[in-house]
Amino acid sequence: MNTVSRGTPADRDRAVARLRSITIGTGLAGIAAVGAFGAIAAMSYDGTSASATGITTAAVAGGTTTGTTTTTTQATAAPTPIAATPAPTAATGTAHAASGSS
Repeated sequence: MNTVSRGTPADRDRAVARLRSITIGTGLAGIAAVGAFGAIAAMSYDGTSASATGITTAAVAGGTTTGTTTTTTQATAAPTPIAATPAPTAATGTAHAASGSS
C-alpha cells in the first residue's frame, strides 16, 4: 500500500494560507452579494403597493385641484371581513378524528 507523504512544513503553511484566503474571499463575496441585493431592492421598490398606484392622499380625501394637477376620488369596495371557521361538530361513527380517542 502506498502512503501519501505529509509534505514539508512550507507546503502545509502554503495550504493553510490558501485555505484562509479562500475563506476570507468567500466571506467578502457574501457580504458584497447581500449589499448588492439590498441596493437593488431599495432602488426597485418605491414604497407603494400595486393597488395604490395613481391614488394620492387628496384622492382618498375626496378630490381636490392643486395647480395643474387634478386628483379625483376613486370608488373602492369595502373589504370583505374574514370570518372564523366554524367549530367541528360531533360526528357519529368510530373514526379517530371524530372521537378523539386513540
